[in-house]
Order: sequence, then C-alpha cells, then structure tokens
Amino acid sequence: MKKIKKIGRAAAFFLLSLLLSLFLLGTLSVLVAGLLAAKLDTTIDDSLLLENARDKTTRLYCYNEQGEAVELVSDRVSGYENALFCPIEEISPVLRNAFIAIEDKRFYTHGGIDWGRTLKAAGRYLGGNSDFGGSTITQQLVKNLTGNSEKNIKRKAEEILRAAKIEKRLSKNEILEQYLNIVNLSENCYGVRTASNAFFSKEPYELTAREAATLAAVTQNPARYDPVKHPEENRARRDLVLSEMYAQGMIDKKTYEEAKSEPTVLSLNENALSGRINSFYADLVIEDVIGDLMREKGISRAAASRAVYCGGLKIFVTMDPEIQQIVSDFYADPDNFPTHEGGKKAQSSMLIVDPTNGDILAVAGAVGDKNSNRVQNYATTVKRPSGSVVKPLSVYAPALSAGKITWSTVFDDVPLKFRDNGAPWPRNSPNLYRGLTTVAEALTHSVNTVCVSILEELGNAASIDFLREKLEIRSIDAVKDSNETALALGQQTEGVSLREIVGGYTALANGGVFSGTRSYTKVLDADDQLLLLKNPAERQVLGAENASILTLMLRRVVGEGTAKSLKLKNTVDVAGKTGTSSKNCDKWFVGYTPELLAGVWYGFEYPAPLSDVKGNPALDVFDAVMEKVLEKHAPKIPQFPTDENLVAVRYCKDSGKLPGDACSLDARGDRTEIGYFKKGTEPTEKCDRHVIVRYCEDGGVAGEDCPAEKCRDVALVRVLRIFPRQIRVEDAPYTYGGEVTEKLREIDESEPYYAANYATRQFFGIGMGEIPFNRACAGEEDFWKRRAALSG
Repeated sequence: MKKIKKIGRAAAFFLLSLLLSLFLLGTLSVLVAGLLAAKLDTTIDDSLLLENARDKTTRLYCYNEQGEAVELVSDRVSGYENALFCPIEEISPVLRNAFIAIEDKRFYTHGGIDWGRTLKAAGRYLGGNSDFGGSTITQQLVKNLTGNSEKNIKRKAEEILRAAKIEKRLSKNEILEQYLNIVNLSENCYGVRTASNAFFSKEPYELTAREAATLAAVTQNPARYDPVKHPEENRARRDLVLSEMYAQGMIDKKTYEEAKSEPTVLSLNENALSGRINSFYADLVIEDVIGDLMREKGISRAAASRAVYCGGLKIFVTMDPEIQQIVSDFYADPDNFPTHEGGKKAQSSMLIVDPTNGDILAVAGAVGDKNSNRVQNYATTVKRPSGSVVKPLSVYAPALSAGKITWSTVFDDVPLKFRDNGAPWPRNSPNLYRGLTTVAEALTHSVNTVCVSILEELGNAASIDFLREKLEIRSIDAVKDSNETALALGQQTEGVSLREIVGGYTALANGGVFSGTRSYTKVLDADDQLLLLKNPAERQVLGAENASILTLMLRRVVGEGTAKSLKLKNTVDVAGKTGTSSKNCDKWFVGYTPELLAGVWYGFEYPAPLSDVKGNPALDVFDAVMEKVLEKHAPKIPQFPTDENLVAVRYCKDSGKLPGDACSLDARGDRTEIGYFKKGTEPTEKCDRHVIVRYCEDGGVAGEDCPAEKCRDVALVRVLRIFPRQIRVEDAPYTYGGEVTEKLREIDESEPYYAANYATRQFFGIGMGEIPFNRACAGEEDFWKRRAALSG
C-alpha cells in the first residue's frame, strides 16, 4: 500500500476502486501484484506541448565547401496535410463543442479523468471487452502524443497519471487546442485545420454545425467514419454528434434539424492536401527526423510530425548540393531512361553516399517531376527483391569473415539438385555451368550454384545475423528469408530497399566499418537547443583485410564480369555488383569508387518483366550520373588502396592451390592466376587436381596401342560427375575420370574416355562443342577390339 500512496490521490482513488471491483471478481491477487511490480512511465516531453507547437517554419541547412551552413530555401518545411496548426481562437465554438459533446461532455469540469466513465469502462474490461474506453479528451491527447494505445491496465494507469499532469500544467483551452491539432481525422489529416481545408475548402471558424459534426464523427474510428470513403457511416455518426450537441444545449432545435436534414456536401481541396512540393531529399529528411523523434522521445507519429512541420526546427542535412543537382536533373528527364514496348516507361531510383560516414549526398526517388509530398520513394520506402546485388553482403562477406572461403577456394559449378520435373537447380544467368570455379570467379560472374554452396558452408543463421544485426538490413525477415532463395539468390519475401542495400555496402567501401546512411547530422529546436544528434554508426563488422579482398573481387566484376560494360572504370577504380530479380522484374547496380558509393534500382511501378531491354539499365544510369559527378568532383584517390596485410599469390584456378608441374599442361592453356589473401590464409599445398595423361595427335586420350611418337603429355582435371540427365558444363570435356582397366561397353566420340568403365550410358556432362577433348583415341578403340577378339 505504501507504493500506491506515492502515485497520488487521484490515481490512488482510481486504482483502489479498480482493485475493489477486481476483488469482487476473484482476480485481486493477480492484478495487485502486476500493478505494484509495473514501472509506470508518466513523463510527457516538454518539447511537444503547447509552447513549441505553434505554427513555425522548419528549415533545412547544408554545408558549403567552406563549412558554412547554407539554407535550402526551396525545401522549407511548413504545415501541410497532417500538421497544419490552428490556434484555439480560430476554431469556432460550434466546432469545439462538436468534439466535446461526443468525446467528453464533462471536459470543463473534470480534472483530466472522468471517474464515472472510467469505472464503467473498467466494468466492461472486466467483463471481457478488451477495449478499455472511457478516455477524456485529456487522456486522448496523452495517447496521441505518446502513440501508446496498448489495451492493458498498466497503459491505462500511465495515461491517467499523465493526464493529471497535463491538467495541472495547461488550461482547458490549451488542452483543447492541443487535442484539436493532433486528432486523426482520416485521409492522413491530423488536426481540424487540415481536415477543414481538405474536406470543405474552408477554415475551421467557417464550418457549419453539420460540417463540424462531420469532423467530430471521425475520431472514434477514422477508417470506418472516413467522410470520403464511407459517407453513409459518417452520416450516421454525424447525426449522433448533432443529437448530443442538441441534448447538451450547444445548438438550438432549428440548427439541429437543419443540420440533420441533408447529407454532408464535401468540397475536396487537393491543393490543401498537397501544399508545398518539397524535394525527395527533403521528404527523406522529414521521414528520418519523424522516425527518430518517435524512437528517442517516445511519442506518436502524429506528435512527431507536428513537431517537424510546425516546430520551427533547424535541420542540418548531409546533402551535397552540386551532386544533388546532377542527380535531380538527370532523373527529371524521362528521356534519359529506356522506353519499353508500347511506349511504357519504367521507374528508377538512385542514392549517392559518402561511405566513410554514411552521409547521403544525393537521392532520386523516382523518374520525372515530383508532384506531391511524401509520395512513394523508390530509393527509401519501396522494397523489391534484390537479386544478386545482395550476395557480397549475405554470403561472401560473412563467409570470408568466418574463414569458410578465401579468394581461391574452389567449388563445383554444377546443379546441386534436380527437381521432380528434371529441371536443374539452381540455374545460373546466363544459363550455363562452368564446372570447377573459384570464389573470385563465381562472384565475378554471379554464379548462383557456388553462392548456394558457400551459404551451405556458412549457414543461414550466420547470414541472417550479418545482414540484420551488423548491416541493419531489417527488411530481411529472420524467419521467412532464412533460406537459399532469399540469401544466396536474392529473392526475398518482401524485398529490400535501395537505401538498406547501399547502407550495407558502406562496410565494404569503408574498410570493413559499417557506416549505414544518414540524411542529417543534428536538429535544433526553435530555441536553438539540440533536439536530435545523428552520429555515423561506425561499427567494425568485417576485417579490413577481408573488406579489401571483397573490393578487389568486386573490381573484377566491373573489369571482366557482369558489369564490364561500365565505362567509368576507365577514369577511376570502380567496384560493384549487379542484380536481377526473378523473372527479370528488377535491375540493380551498387558500385563504389575510392571515395563515393552509389546504388541504382530500375523496374516498373508494378513488377513486370524487363525482357524487352538489353543489358542492365541500372548500370547505364550509374555510369551516366557518376561520370557527371566526377566531372564536378575530380577524384582525389583514383585507385583502391590495398590493405598492407594482404599478400598476392599465384594459384591454380582448378584446385585453388599452388601451381604444380601439371597445371601448365592443361589443354585450355595457362590455368594459373594471381589472387589476394589475408596473410596466413594463402595456399601452401600444390595442386593435386591436374592429372597428366598421354594424348594422341589423332585426337583423344591415348591408349596402349597409340605410337609414342604421336603422343604428348596433357593434363586433365580430376573430377567425376554423374547427373540424372545430360547438362552442359564448360569443363566437362577436360575432366579425368580415372584409368580404364576393363572396358565394359562400346563408347562413341561424344563421350569421355572413362565412360568405358560403366556398363550403361551415363550423363557426365557435355561441353559447349560436339566432340569432347577427353574422348578416347580411335586407336584406343581398335586396341580394345583386338583385345576382345583375343580373349574370345
């Protein structure tokens, strides 16, 4: 009981009354323990109350080359559809009374809590109705400010205590003013001025009783009583409001009957809904600041939005105006993008970031003119399957970090399984299999089979953890996306945003340090006091050596792989990765130079195949925009630095080991190349994959009957594969399947020499040509025929 006394008289009375009721129902012991154990939060952030809610313009500032803060005049942020402030003196009595009549008829006489309604609501709650109800306007204001609408005893107790605090600090008119400026009135309208402008093209003081009741009718359930979408539902509720107003003496009989007699006529004002058209960058900043206010201040979205739009804030953004202008000009012209069949145009987005601190330097949210605020932004809010652009983040980076792979680790690029219909899985793009493939080569050509094999070594859980916890790509679902399709092939359940992917790549472009992305550095309130501070994430998630290795691998992607058409590489070092989602619906490219990181997405508004356009439009956009950017900002560092803890080692591409004597005898030519390794992980053993065989100049692996002068030594690769159906594998014609000690059947020239070891025809894979290099020499066939005749 001592703890209850500390809560205050009003709260104690409520709690004791409630506990008494619960006792009668036999549940006293449970709820007493719950309430006494609960830590009640009764704080209300001062910055959200009346003194900071007046209509003030928020301004955005960026820094020029001299480090001076310069206002972005075209992106001033003032009240619009969900935060248009209206002082109480400009709200007519009939409009105030409409809300009081239906929501809280004893508003002017209670101290924030209507005990009669509260006890009735408690009875309903105890009777099984989960909607506690019984809230006064002051309590509703608390709920709107905090955003907490949980249906439990603890939340209700906190709401009551907060309401009592507000009643002591503010007058009734100030409380009503706060409430009427934050209440949700449907159609994304918060506050009576917004709704009056939007629904009736009027100011709040101009509304009739019918119109005032129409707005007040919405509050109980904005979706159900939306006057635009559900006019009949709204009218029924409106008439109830009018009845209450008449019963409480707020309007006379004539006004009441006239107001009820006709349906409400709306006069929608699109201009009031759209207001000033801010840039995509301003939209991004606004959304970020609202989100951070909600998290750090523990307030509702409506309250945070009002603070941004009406609070006179100063927001210091990370934009580079010159780079932003280049991006905006390019994206404003639809002719810079392909035209598809039927004259259709796709959409695209772009994000350019400083990877050292995550500063968003420029953003394009869509192609063409921006005609409203907070519209769909394809760079930040739209989620699409990533395709292969996620592979370096989901598989290669964590696998390198875990020591599961090195540059030269070899996997077999062949199907890992065959479906019931015989189709191989996974497929590559283009639709071919290479056979023995190093990790570096697999990433260069975006080989799906190898990525799946690496993921199997790593484990889905490790991949998910790296993406979600270390790179903060939270759109990846920890359960639904814990599979090869999402992690290794990039076909996620809900997709990811371009911003998340670009944020993840900061870890690769910044020496293993994850910076994430940020659109602003700090926010000051109207009194120039610090409201929010946004520091870079700066978290080491990958060793600097492994980040350098991945960068060198991704530079190969641009040099000779899926992004080799990129022209920018002729001016400055570029590392990057392409991506294509299932059915060719989304195209991606994320690339970085030694100083800048950028990502591009391209696809239709409603996902559809892009098969009528050759190449990767995202890659072309990156090339065109970044070329212009580098013309303005000449690169200070043209080449990627190589980490001092890396060593360059020549290795065999078929074994991943040091070259042996046989490697130089491979029929395909030199099979060695230079790779990069963290010191201590480089290969130390010699190749054991190449096997020297005698090869006859007549064509084929020589047999005992082939003359020595017609034979030479060649090397085949030791690997044996048997498939349920025939498929094409690039290195299949160069494989070694062991010696033939006893020929079990006749074979033809389309089969490898070792097929003779099998009594029935097998599918070992075939190359791109008709006749395999590793076929048996024709003279060898004659030898077996003579031997069979002698034994017979």
